[in-house]
Amino acid sequence: MALAEEIGRALWFVALDDDAAWLDDLNDMFVGCADLRMAGGTSRVHDVRRLVAENGADLVLVDHGLAGASGTVAAGALARQMPAVRVYLMAESPTRELWEDARRRGVRGVIRKPFTPEALVRRVREDMDAEARQTEALDPATAPPRAAGAHVGADAPRAIAVFSFKGGVGKSLVAANLAVAAASAVRPQRRQVALVDAEEGVGTTPTLLGVAGRPTLLDWSEYEGERVVDPAIAGRKLAQLRCGLHCVFAPGEMDRAVSRPLMDTVLGTLRGMFGLVVVDCAPQVTEAVLSALQQCTTLLLVVEPTLDCLDKVRRGVVALQAAGVGMAKLRVLVNQGRPGSGEYTAAEVREALGLQVLGRLPFDPEVRRCVNRRQPLALCAERGPFMAALLRAVDGILPGLGQIPGRRWWPWG
Repeated sequence: MALAEEIGRALWFVALDDDAAWLDDLNDMFVGCADLRMAGGTSRVHDVRRLVAENGADLVLVDHGLAGASGTVAAGALARQMPAVRVYLMAESPTRELWEDARRRGVRGVIRKPFTPEALVRRVREDMDAEARQTEALDPATAPPRAAGAHVGADAPRAIAVFSFKGGVGKSLVAANLAVAAASAVRPQRRQVALVDAEEGVGTTPTLLGVAGRPTLLDWSEYEGERVVDPAIAGRKLAQLRCGLHCVFAPGEMDRAVSRPLMDTVLGTLRGMFGLVVVDCAPQVTEAVLSALQQCTTLLLVVEPTLDCLDKVRRGVVALQAAGVGMAKLRVLVNQGRPGSGEYTAAEVREALGLQVLGRLPFDPEVRRCVNRRQPLALCAERGPFMAALLRAVDGILPGLGQIPGRRWWPWG
């Protein structure tokens, strides 16, 4: 069956290349092609989004050698700005390093250039089939119909905001240990992970990780308002922990707030560099937190199963809806972090809030011991009740994270 018959229509693509002859060749090659058609070609990055919007394009093909081999950066930026569009990199001599770099930036893959219409159609069909199989493996009963632009795969979702509407519910504990677990080399599904500490003036995350808490978000201030920062520069503004996790921390000074444009710049850059970005948000919905909630692909709301917390959550969810935050990407995690805090069950929390509950984190005495020693549970107590429940709960959004073939000790000694 032809690709156009499988999805009900032909797919359209836009090509970004500064080789005018190749753009002309592409246009000639796809004239009359029933499955794929060329919507337009340009040598200007800023024209791509307009061409995609005007023509309803499904794919973007970006030349790796664009303006001196900066095509990978451009492709990553376009993939981040248009998550529903498939972005591929074209390269005459693709390498594994190029493929890995492209995938970290959210690019669907690398296509050897030049290619034929048949080769491109075959590649798109294979990718769609692979994505459909992955989706069905995650949840066969609720797997959506296969469609162009579906965002699935082992690295999806690309950004998780962990937040709450009440302090002291274990939000930072969840965010820090989720990020460490995802970055840990012991797991087969290891990811390139960045953790953004957005809880200004508190300093909880550095304590949980046992690090100094530098650099901070304010170290990015000179690039505030830019869409993305060059990866080489951004890499110098991140702390790299020995477990593989990259971090940028919140400023300790309460009088120096992180602006929304600054958070937009940081998250926009990191989402293009890493397979997963975890944001630890403050319990107050500041402009910076609102930026994270709107940019992230999954919102993980940590609640304590008490009446006081649930009342605050209900009011907070109403405020988020009014601010235009999509509720479809919101998931609830119940943390029974203290003995006697289990006033409501996970089912009762789901009924009270009307939101999907991923799971419940039980009381674990190892939490206090690890926090006091400034050691993450994800590496010191990964088989304990807290981490086991956390990894089970997030398996649907980060598949394979719970696979731990052997014990791994905290590398700080």
